[in-house]
Amino acid sequence: MNVQYDIRPARKSDAAEIALLISIAVHGNMWDSKTDKATGELSGPIEVGRGDILSGDGSVSWEDASMAEADGEVAGMILGYRKKDEPEELPDGVWAPLRPLLELEAGCNGLWYIAMLGVHKDWRGKGAGSALLDHAETQARQSAARGLALVVDDGNDGARKLYESRGFVLRGQRPIVPFPDSKQDGENWLLMVKE
Repeated sequence: MNVQYDIRPARKSDAAEIALLISIAVHGNMWDSKTDKATGELSGPIEVGRGDILSGDGSVSWEDASMAEADGEVAGMILGYRKKDEPEELPDGVWAPLRPLLELEAGCNGLWYIAMLGVHKDWRGKGAGSALLDHAETQARQSAARGLALVVDDGNDGARKLYESRGFVLRGQRPIVPFPDSKQDGENWLLMVKE
């Protein structure tokens, strides 16, 4: 199936969709449910993620995302940014599931780092991931990055095959610390780089 995707910068109004696609990408919830101390109201993981994405002080921002649209709906999302040329140290108190990912990311100086790539189930195998990777390659060139980097679950064979077919090679790995309610198929996070 040959689908034409429109890749556009994310808008603030995409925050809930980005949170959902991040949860799809990590095979679970990157955020825990939270109860508001003042009202006692419970917010589910996607709502907590939406707030984190909108706040600008969380681990991800809507401003770093691009959306793939086709047939009037969002098919997928890629979240990426250029890493500084100088090494960065990990902050103290990093949440355990994020630590191995951030350790791998710390070695990506000067690269365009793809933090998340999520595609809705109905759009997988129809070129949405490739269209988003093409977009990331354009962003990398425009930012004068030395190449691209991403992290993938070693049990996610479909994604690994896509990345390998696009020229990404294994550069490092760390054991997975599962996200809440996650269903990771593998045992390790793999850092893959294309220079």
